[in-house]
Amino acid sequence: METPGKQARAPVTTRANPGTTAAVRRAWCGAFAAIAVGLFGCNDLEVCGSTASDITRDGGEPYRCVTSEDCPRTSRVNVCVTDVSPVEVCVRCQDTKCVTVTPEACD
Repeated sequence: METPGKQARAPVTTRANPGTTAAVRRAWCGAFAAIAVGLFGCNDLEVCGSTASDITRDGGEPYRCVTSEDCPRTSRVNVCVTDVSPVEVCVRCQDTKCVTVTPEACD
């Protein structure tokens, strides 16, 4: 029998503890991300170095730059974000000249 004026307690669910719910959600997202990277992050190109070539204007003089974003590039070419050999072709500002960095596959 309930005491008048008191409400019955609701059953404890995961919604009652949002910290635990968020931790479980983060764990599942982390596990899913790790699996996705493992499955989709692999490619057949093992990079053993890269070749840098100047980007030149029609007259043969190199494009000058201050940052890598100043360099001309097509929509499929990214700006190099590190000094490590890239997996895909990218452009970089090197010694105030724009260069295209092309990865070299291992033989």
